[in-house]
Amino acid sequence: MGFFGRSDTRIPPEPEPQVLSPSDMGLDTLAAVVRILGEYPFDQEKMTGAAFSRLAEQWARHVTTGTPSPNGGGASTALSEARRDWTGVRNFVTEYCSGATSHTRTVLGDLRQVIWVFIQNLSHQMRSEEAADGKVKVQLERLEKLAVASEPSTLKKEVLSTVIELGRVMDERRQAQRQRVNELGNQVKVLGQELDVTRRQSEVDALTQLYNRRAFDEYLERTLELQRVFNQDACLMFIDVDNFKTINDTHGHPVGDEVLRKVADAVTRLFIRKSDFVARFGGDEIAVVLRETSAKEAKGLAIRLLNLLRALEIERDGVLVKVRASVGGASAMIGDTCSTWMERTDRALYEAKRAGRDQAVVAGA
Repeated sequence: MGFFGRSDTRIPPEPEPQVLSPSDMGLDTLAAVVRILGEYPFDQEKMTGAAFSRLAEQWARHVTTGTPSPNGGGASTALSEARRDWTGVRNFVTEYCSGATSHTRTVLGDLRQVIWVFIQNLSHQMRSEEAADGKVKVQLERLEKLAVASEPSTLKKEVLSTVIELGRVMDERRQAQRQRVNELGNQVKVLGQELDVTRRQSEVDALTQLYNRRAFDEYLERTLELQRVFNQDACLMFIDVDNFKTINDTHGHPVGDEVLRKVADAVTRLFIRKSDFVARFGGDEIAVVLRETSAKEAKGLAIRLLNLLRALEIERDGVLVKVRASVGGASAMIGDTCSTWMERTDRALYEAKRAGRDQAVVAGA
């Protein structure tokens, strides 16, 4: 018993916090990463999201405590790094990332295809309804003439009343349908533009890193479908490097390739909207598809492009190679096919060449 009758016992010191070794911290971090993957799973072709989450938890426990590997090997209760299935962990993460990416690309590709099939069907349906409405209108006009020529006043009154009412109903039907189509079409148009951004590497030209002819043909057809359905402006431009054969013959193909890369870079720096589509059309020719762009706007962009190209110079063996190009453009017209649209654009390009090259000609601008 101490002074004033109090006990002389001492409070034991608090235990020092345990400091994890770098090895243990690495194990915990890796396990946490695996668990995070399991919290946000993707359904894959060979495994559901729930099954993947369970497997991720098994791998996380294997990493932290040395439990048996989900692959069936590495059974151990000791925290020994040498007994853990590191190859299995790496393969598990790699296969998941690869499978999730492949699944996502497949789903996006299928969705994009469904959307464009819908647009094509919608376009066809609208044309069919317009044709049907035209026939009905002819019959109504004929009925109206008959009613006017008829002598009985009662028949005339009833027929005219029917004609007026039927015409009113048809006008209301057309307005309601057009409103529904516009509302749905705006949603489809936005989604279609977003999905167009996602493209596979097989659609890219190796030299210029622009889209290739296959991707161009597909985008051009879809642009025409949008033009038919929504009556939106669209312009096609062809850019052709002037005297490209002379550059190749004089300075060699490596210089010619460098010219094409420089021109492609200039074009992509100018046309930066998500809906702007730039492709290598063939040889030294580049094609640009501009949605929601008038001929006048396209002409202004073409002039800006020529100014950019005039500033390009490539030096080879002390010789400066100047870059010049000609541009032809044309707007999409009602009833156009891909062939007719490209033919008008090609004619505009020919006019630019005939005018002395280093020119821009856009039909209708």
